[in-house]
Amino acid sequence: MKRLILLFFLGLTPFVYAQQKKVLLIGIDGLQFEQISKANTPNFDTFTIKRGYNGGIFKTKSQQVTSSGPSWVTILTGVWTDTHKITSNSASQVSAAKSIFRYIKEGNPKLTTASFSTWKNINLLLYKDIYKVNFSTQGGNDKISTEATVNHIKTVGPDFTFIHLDDIDHAGHAYGFGDKYKKAILKVDNQIGQLLQVVQQREKEFNEDWLVMLVTDHGRDKKGLHHGNQTVHEKTIFIGINKKGNALFNSVDNNKKMNSIKELESNSVPQTAVVPTILSYLSIPIKKEWKLDAKALVD
Repeated sequence: MKRLILLFFLGLTPFVYAQQKKVLLIGIDGLQFEQISKANTPNFDTFTIKRGYNGGIFKTKSQQVTSSGPSWVTILTGVWTDTHKITSNSASQVSAAKSIFRYIKEGNPKLTTASFSTWKNINLLLYKDIYKVNFSTQGGNDKISTEATVNHIKTVGPDFTFIHLDDIDHAGHAYGFGDKYKKAILKVDNQIGQLLQVVQQREKEFNEDWLVMLVTDHGRDKKGLHHGNQTVHEKTIFIGINKKGNALFNSVDNNKKMNSIKELESNSVPQTAVVPTILSYLSIPIKKEWKLDAKALVD
């Protein structure tokens, strides 16, 4: 404060350092959008969350199964299966599309990236790009992934960090919706809190400005056990952000009942919007020849 007063007294304009923008993408496997409000989730509640959809556009060449493999690749490439060519969970496939990791490296080589994936197949499906990532882990469990991510953000502070959490999906497959599924949501909410705490710490200490996004890969059937089909329930996902969304993001009315897949796709944000949102926030120009399948959710 004394330095600023002195500068003004001398007639000099103080130099203000611009905040460095960074992004944390928290991927939560198999969390049904409608189930979030049924649990006490103080950390989820700090985000603006909007209904989204996965599975491509119904009855077009972009239609894809509502399974984890195609969905996570769509989230991280910004395109549907007709472009990335991933059709199942099998790790024997390799994405034909560039991922957010490569877009960032090619757009600004000075930026650093990190990927912490509890489900190792995500990194395997994107292995052409993962070697470009500055730091990555695969496998283990959500506790390990969370602790590793918190430590890496605290000590390194990558410009883009992706973390994948898997426990909710396991609870759904084993028990469906109910107490154990709810318990898994509470656990993930606590892990989100740990991640937010270290982000906020860096913002104070290093003059950084973090966009934090939440996304899930797929919905579930009405009992919460299975997924993969083209139904409203299984195609319903969500995208959450900690910043002010643009008109596209804010146009979604979460309370409007979706009676058909067509209604869902017309009144929700697509899963493909994650990549352009991150690129836009990091000031990486989006080229037409990339043919991304959605627009950014922040201006």
